Amino acid sequence: MTESEQGMDNNTTNEVKIAGIDLRTLLGDGFRMLRRTVALFAALAVVCTGALCLRVYRSYRPMYRASATFTVYVTNALQSEIRSYNTATAEQMAKTFPYILTSGALNESVMRDLGISAMPAVSASVLNNTNIFTLTVTSGDPQLAYDVLGAVIEHYPDVAEFVVGPTVMNLLDESGVPQEPFNQRDYRAAVKQGVLISALIWAAAAFALASLRSTVHNEEELREVLSLRTLGVLPAVRGVGKDRGARPRFDGGAEYSGFSESVRLLRMRTEKEMRERGMKVLLVSSATSGEGKTTVAINLAMALAAKGRRVLLADCDLRNPSVAGGFGMENSTGLVECLNGKVTYQDILRPAEQENLYLVFAGQPSDNASELLAKPECRNFIEACRKVFDYVILDTPPAALLADASELAVLADGALMTVRQNYASRAQIMEGAQVLSDSRLPILGSVLNYAASRSPYGGYYGYGYGGYGRAYGEKKEPAEN
Repeated sequence: MTESEQGMDNNTTNEVKIAGIDLRTLLGDGFRMLRRTVALFAALAVVCTGALCLRVYRSYRPMYRASATFTVYVTNALQSEIRSYNTATAEQMAKTFPYILTSGALNESVMRDLGISAMPAVSASVLNNTNIFTLTVTSGDPQLAYDVLGAVIEHYPDVAEFVVGPTVMNLLDESGVPQEPFNQRDYRAAVKQGVLISALIWAAAAFALASLRSTVHNEEELREVLSLRTLGVLPAVRGVGKDRGARPRFDGGAEYSGFSESVRLLRMRTEKEMRERGMKVLLVSSATSGEGKTTVAINLAMALAAKGRRVLLADCDLRNPSVAGGFGMENSTGLVECLNGKVTYQDILRPAEQENLYLVFAGQPSDNASELLAKPECRNFIEACRKVFDYVILDTPPAALLADASELAVLADGALMTVRQNYASRAQIMEGAQVLSDSRLPILGSVLNYAASRSPYGGYYGYGYGGYGRAYGEKKEPAEN
């Protein structure tokens, strides 16, 4: 790489990282957190809008307006009946009228006449280039508003005489005593404000939580956390047809072509590791529940069987069986009954529809799973399976949550750690791996599951169905070593 290319890479990194924070990753995590916390937004919206509407209800005070429209003119000193309607007089009145209205002399006259201790709000507006004024009095008492309006009209000429000279007010129209308040409870504004406040709190909380969550976002971060080779990256993919919640299946058709290619790559790398180390029994686990370890176990088993290997997939998650459901079958008699001595291991072997693949279901869910898996019968079962199958894959409970995985770890040859992208915290992932390591079980590598990242063959996995076919349609399976 040339210096100029390195400089471009550094510039690109600086664009998305500030003070060590990957802004692109933070934004992605933040938007994912927003989707996961929609219920929080709904709750905040209910609380905030309810509180604001309650405040509007309690603080509401009906207000009334009494108004009058009239002309004001100054009488001519030589002839009192001559009105000055010229523009200069109108402009003069527009300037002096509001001033006189707010003068202490007029207010004192009105309050003394009505016997009140405070003046309500009084305002005036003028029609441009005219001497037509509108006087408005606002008060919580409709009668008081009307009385103050009349008192102002009555006392205005007396006060104005000292400012502009003799003044005459010619009443054109008045509202009378107001019957309805001019203001209403504005719940619509309260709802809008409540939703806005809720959205801001929701967004702030989501991005704050996203910044605090230390999850795995890509293969590089996964290698940093576990210091293990990433044997596969399986893309996030939805079910197809009517069952959109179904697990993606290896060679499930054109919809899963990209997923199947990823499983083939995982099979190639995993089998190579196991062959070189002389391993037969592989434990598939994860740090926490919901990371897709069963999906990984099922598809890896199917991919190995497709290459002609005799494979046994055993559901060792005795508390929460899921392998049977992954094949659309009922979880009937299985490992629990075998370990309790009710049936032999030959009785619980079930051939799958796919050639070379056999299944062992968990059986009736058990609360004492750890005790069952620690029995000698469990070791006898696995040792017997070693002699019959090329590979035995054990789907186990999450290692960081239950002791079941550690009981099986002493019986397996190696482990495969499933990590879901943007799911478990780094501390949980490390704890799960440590549980397996404490059992002296070699961890072959990890699988990044539910990934929405760059494909190992170019392009992006993305989400949906058709995109996988386009991403991988013209790619050939890598040659196996």
